[in-house]
Amino acid sequence: MTANNTHSAATASERTSRIATEEMILRLFSPDTSSPRKAFSAQVDHASLWRADAIHRARNLAQLVASLANIAEHPTRRWFPEELVIKMRSLARAYEELGTDCGTADMVPCVPLLGTIAIGLTEIFGSARDIAVSVDADTVRMMPDMRRALILMCSELIINALKYGYPPGTSGTIRVALKNTAAGLSLVVENDGIDFATDCAVHEGSALLERLGAVLGASMQRGSGSQGHGYRVGATVCARQPLRQPL
Repeated sequence: MTANNTHSAATASERTSRIATEEMILRLFSPDTSSPRKAFSAQVDHASLWRADAIHRARNLAQLVASLANIAEHPTRRWFPEELVIKMRSLARAYEELGTDCGTADMVPCVPLLGTIAIGLTEIFGSARDIAVSVDADTVRMMPDMRRALILMCSELIINALKYGYPPGTSGTIRVALKNTAAGLSLVVENDGIDFATDCAVHEGSALLERLGAVLGASMQRGSGSQGHGYRVGATVCARQPLRQPL
């Protein structure tokens, strides 16, 4: 084997190792569960529960990313390039901000934090598979608790897309759109990976997503991507319905 071939083999081996590492860590962010999910009842007042759930999830994600960065940058266990460790720190700070209970009902901008989290997740856990993300968003301001619910919903959908949408050997683009429409605020997360199948709903329909959608008063739509393949999840918050107030 020539020197060039040896280098190519080493590069391919490193890429394979990176992909395996990405997939392993994604399982920590979105663990599989074999237990049946309990249906969320919108008739029951779960305001305190969902709010605590959302804050806990955001803080847990911040701790996970920060811990991953600590491990990855250790000289004896450098799993990711230095630039990705820097992005992990940025993502951890974004989740920490999302999980901060600021104790105010003032409207806050949604898009900067949503974009930071969407791009950070994809750059950290999709780069070895050449998965990119595009974010197309209108200017949106929301109450902090509502913003947390919306961004967490987007985050969960991106994590699911990274975990389930692109099997080994596939790449593509995850598209995120946040738009003000006549019907209300529309969030769409779409991947161009594997085709939509009924069993995808198991991955995309976690109890957390159900609670977040119910609190936002959002109607959920699932189906094939806009190009006829992949998977698309949309959530529309009706402009004519006030967002449910947390306790």
